Amino acid sequence: MPIEDVQAKLDLLVGALDGQDAGAIIAATEELATAVILFRGAAIPAGSEAEARTLITRTLAQLEAAAMRINLLKDWTRQRIDMNHAIRGTKPRGLALTY
Repeated sequence: MPIEDVQAKLDLLVGALDGQDAGAIIAATEELATAVILFRGAAIPAGSEAEARTLITRTLAQLEAAAMRINLLKDWTRQRIDMNHAIRGTKPRGLALTY
């Protein structure tokens, strides 16, 4: 079932995010995008709607976990940029120090 492929690709993305490996994150993101495209075009076999709902619910939870990790990495990156500007005594263009 294509939703299982999406779920597997999400697992790879979450692992790449946890490992903070930019190359792995990019590769996992591209694989996930491909799996989502294939899922969107797939038909759900008759009689398996309940199983599909369960898998979709689990996949949505994984998406939420990936989104939280992305936001955390974004915040860490913003903090590092702000700290570098503070050390240099400069101010980022158009941005106020947030931390």
